[in-house]
Amino acid sequence: MSTRRSLSVLWLGALLFGAAGCAVPLQSEGIGDTAAHHYALGMKFLETNELDRAQEEFERAKGLAPSFAPAWEGLGLVALARKDLPVAEANLQTAKGHDWRYVPAYLGLARVYSAMGEPDRARREAEEALRLAPRNARVHLVLGQILLAAFEFTRAEASFSRALELEPTNADARREWDRSVKIRQAAPGTMVGKRIALADPITRGELAALLATELGVENHLRKRRPELFDPSFRPPGEPRGAPSGPGTPADVGGHWARNAIELVARLHLMDAYPDGTFRPDEPVMRAGFATTLEQVLSVVVNDSGIKTRYVGQQSPFPDLRSDHFAFNAAIVVTTRGLMEAERPSGAFRLTNPVSGPEALLAMRKLAELF
Repeated sequence: MSTRRSLSVLWLGALLFGAAGCAVPLQSEGIGDTAAHHYALGMKFLETNELDRAQEEFERAKGLAPSFAPAWEGLGLVALARKDLPVAEANLQTAKGHDWRYVPAYLGLARVYSAMGEPDRARREAEEALRLAPRNARVHLVLGQILLAAFEFTRAEASFSRALELEPTNADARREWDRSVKIRQAAPGTMVGKRIALADPITRGELAALLATELGVENHLRKRRPELFDPSFRPPGEPRGAPSGPGTPADVGGHWARNAIELVARLHLMDAYPDGTFRPDEPVMRAGFATTLEQVLSVVVNDSGIKTRYVGQQSPFPDLRSDHFAFNAAIVVTTRGLMEAERPSGAFRLTNPVSGPEALLAMRKLAELF
């Protein structure tokens, strides 16, 4: 953190703390008009992303009790949701100033510093919260999220596991633990893979990057199908005078994944849309992911019959008709363990987005087939 920004935050925090100390509390207008009530209501609005209403409630809580730490925490969380990180930091520091034992202020600051890209400061705040409340499931959850963002996947998984031990019904801890287990199983070996492991959902550009780096598809193809890299090679049915592969999609110039996109397009592993665009920032859905995995498998093993092997068969998925374009691909990927149907319904969920851990795990399993 720069010295100038540090001083600015300290100045703003001191100003807010001093103002709170000098402020005259508002007069309560009824038995329910309390700081605690307005804080609780503000948190409900925060959960539904009604930020203006949440701020109004937290401001009322602060007005009724200027030294009420939860009110300042709430204002900090609203600023965090608005990505106003300096204000978020100042408000949360003010909350700590009013009550140094107030654990949610430390957790809020941990989230702010993580968003600022300062993992060490984020971890210190979360670990201080852990010291104050070692049996608080939310503390372990936030610490796990901080560790996950820092790519410390094993420690993150342990934190999520501890959160579940303390609060078995915590849905957030369960979801994060499931995600961390998949990341561990996928074992991303590159920095690109580690970053994409945290994506939810992944994009088409990120999928191209995974194919190029985590899967190392070019190396597999050079070993198994060297003819694809022969400039004179043309796929069956393609005229000899035709170009050796598709040109660069029209919308990837300057994109961070451009080289990976050009590679997978040249090798016919992912196709551009009919209008010539690749749409690298478009989320990947399960239907598109299945067809991409099917295409990669078909190209690498040089077996185009894979793409029609199950055509005409009865669908094993209750939500997928046998005449759907992704039907064959869905069976290909599920029978080879690359993707799974939903349990216990058996539905494939074509339109569900694909997360980073799911994509990484599929890459790992796909590599085992080559």
